[in-house]
Amino acid sequence: MPASLERGRVALGFRLRGGGQSAAVSPARATGSGVFALARSRRPRYGFTRPPGARPAHPSLEPNLVLMADLLSLTLPIFLLIGLGLFAVKSGILTDQHIAGLAAFVLYFALPALILHAILAQELSETFSLGYILVYGAASVLTFIAVLAVMRLLFRRALSHAAIAALGGSASNSAYVGFPVASQAVGPAALTALPLAMLIENLVVIPTALALAEAGAQNGSSRRQVLRQTLLRFARTPLIAAIILGVALSVFQVELPGTLASALAMLAQASVPCALVVVGGTLAAIERVELAGDVAWIVVAKLVLHPVLVAAGFLLVDDVPDDLKIAGIIIASAPSLGVYPILGRRFGLDRMCAAALMFATVAGFFTITTVLALTVR
Repeated sequence: MPASLERGRVALGFRLRGGGQSAAVSPARATGSGVFALARSRRPRYGFTRPPGARPAHPSLEPNLVLMADLLSLTLPIFLLIGLGLFAVKSGILTDQHIAGLAAFVLYFALPALILHAILAQELSETFSLGYILVYGAASVLTFIAVLAVMRLLFRRALSHAAIAALGGSASNSAYVGFPVASQAVGPAALTALPLAMLIENLVVIPTALALAEAGAQNGSSRRQVLRQTLLRFARTPLIAAIILGVALSVFQVELPGTLASALAMLAQASVPCALVVVGGTLAAIERVELAGDVAWIVVAKLVLHPVLVAAGFLLVDDVPDDLKIAGIIIASAPSLGVYPILGRRFGLDRMCAAALMFATVAGFFTITTVLALTVR
């Protein structure tokens, strides 16, 4: 196997440095082996070229219909897990207390493991693109500011509410929706786009949202008390601790022992499926969609504003390859990150976040198809 593709395969599995071994989250188990297998070679339009002598998987369908079938194969598992959580609560198998406990497990253990896992897997010396980082980062920050401003100035929401809404509008489900679609469209370039996008989300967007939300939760205190309490709560947040630890280990090139790396990888795999079950359980308690205007703006910002700003930014830079630009736009057009309701639960906003995630995932099926039609030639 060529060295470049071997590095891609390792990056795709989120390899952890540790004890001379690799601990990887299996892409096949995470999203489906058929989708990720398409990332191994460069393809023309939509990535539907088959190996010589292979029989078409969908002989009667046009490429666009094949694309829609593949997109459905990506989103259907998400809805199945959400539906499982919904059924479990509606049938009485799980209670609200069970869902709260599962959400706590994700927030305090599985999600920090996933973030730490992802940061340690980055090989920035091989994949770093300053132009891509600047464009994707600026577009994400501008989207965040736009949602924050609308929530504060137009809807008159509290700072905590506005910050969590802004998080939903500017952070993508990069690994489980954006990357598989991008890998079909542009092949190996998606392997470069994914870790860079995740760095922006994990080091800029999520910490900023949580810091503002914590500051907004300190009502009735002086500015000095607000700053002190915010920093203390911020530092004690497991997700932030995982980010700081991951960056420190990566900078100093500290390798985790193989056993610890394997345990971390196993824990990381539990984050997204458990989070989606929590989403379903949260939706079971919703009699009607509350804060419909807020939910609608989050969805529009995530599926329209964010990718449009990323695309506009790439028009201004010349040092980013076209395939990498397309991959970035596709990742930006993905729905909100799967653990979004978990992050909102701390501030009593899990129902709004769950509704926004559900509608964004449904609408994303159509908007991603549109993005592919406009960008892939």
